[in-house]
Amino acid sequence: MLTPADNEFSSPWAIESVGLEPISHLHRHGGARHLFWVWFAGNLSFAYLVIGAVVWSYGLSLWQSVLAVATGVAAFWAIGYLGLPGRRTGLPTMAYSARYFGRRGNRLMALVSWVNLLGWETVVLIIASYAVATILHRGFGTPMSAPWLVLSLALSALLELSIAFFGHALIEAFQQWISYVFGLLTLLVLLAFVPHIAWHAVLSKPAGPWLSGVVPAITIVIAVSALSWVTTASDYTRYMPSSISNTRLVRAAAWGAVIPTGTMMLAGVLFSNSAPTLASAINPIQLLLHWMPVWAAIPYLLVTAVGIIAGGIMCAYSSGLSLLAAGVTIPRSRTIGVDAVVSLGASLYVLLVAQHFLASFEAFLSLIACLLAPWAAVALMNVMDVRHKSSVRGMTAWAVGAGISLATTATPIFTGPFAVGIFRVSSLGYIAGFFVTLIIYWLVGRGAGRFKLLTTNM
Repeated sequence: MLTPADNEFSSPWAIESVGLEPISHLHRHGGARHLFWVWFAGNLSFAYLVIGAVVWSYGLSLWQSVLAVATGVAAFWAIGYLGLPGRRTGLPTMAYSARYFGRRGNRLMALVSWVNLLGWETVVLIIASYAVATILHRGFGTPMSAPWLVLSLALSALLELSIAFFGHALIEAFQQWISYVFGLLTLLVLLAFVPHIAWHAVLSKPAGPWLSGVVPAITIVIAVSALSWVTTASDYTRYMPSSISNTRLVRAAAWGAVIPTGTMMLAGVLFSNSAPTLASAINPIQLLLHWMPVWAAIPYLLVTAVGIIAGGIMCAYSSGLSLLAAGVTIPRSRTIGVDAVVSLGASLYVLLVAQHFLASFEAFLSLIACLLAPWAAVALMNVMDVRHKSSVRGMTAWAVGAGISLATTATPIFTGPFAVGIFRVSSLGYIAGFFVTLIIYWLVGRGAGRFKLLTTNM
């Protein structure tokens, strides 16, 4: 018989009260398939069509584009691997990372994670608001005016933030339902694009450059997909029973994200020859709407709104855990209120005052990614074993890697001094920062181990 405490952990409609404390093995539930659907729904976004178009814009052939997308989305296997500490310890990602960054250092890392997730949560609300407003305009004849945009934002925020407020159990149930229903709708909408694909042009396009084409395309795919999620992996595995093997856990998370992300990007590759402005469109959702047959217009907009909100729900939930790890001492459910104030305020500003500000906001999030890539390098080195770890070692390696990323990254609001050549037209700066951090962290650890061995033998 379930006790009230047990019901909190398994009932979708019970508000999750657990914050950063570990989940007891007595309260674990679910299986690998539940994790699969969480990540599947979280990446069921039509925004990935634009990334496919960006890949195609590098002048690549079809098989080079497929290779770039496949290689880029393979980074989601790192997300699966980063989820293993959650199942082992019951801790969310940003609580576990304190073991190798130290309490003070981890508060900075958690703040970076919170800003990143809150930022993408806001972008999701803006895009979803436009989609909902267009649904109301097409279905009920409402004008695309400020009051209806505000109503659309309210509806989008209500769905996104209320589910995140209830917590893990409702998110798990909702994402599975979204995957079933909207996964099928997404497939139908994608099929509506097929008659517009210029197959001859796509299949006959010659191969493009490898160094200045394929490599930058791969880095951009990584940057806009897996890299955004690195600080969230254990948030969705901490409730998993210990009986689930590491292999099944990693495979479920990775394939759950790879399948929808890869499918959307490949669809963008195929369609971009017919819609050459897709990669640079200010409102790609509206652009693609012109290619939709009448029967597919409303399903397309509905899938666009709900699909991207499913990812926003995960951002809102994980950003709350990051806020707690940053040192804010409020119940987890109330962190959603903090997010609501900030994200709704920013969304209203973009929707009603300065639509062009969204591009600058996304550029700011690109700079935040310069701090996430080095964090991921240290985190991956500490998935299985964190005994005798030095926070100085972790912070030093991270700081150097972050400096390299910033120095080699170009955005509309900031360009690093070494962001030239291939670095200026790609996300290669993130990869450089990642590997520099990885090497420094390994070398410092190896040196510390030798020093300890030497002093022990003296």
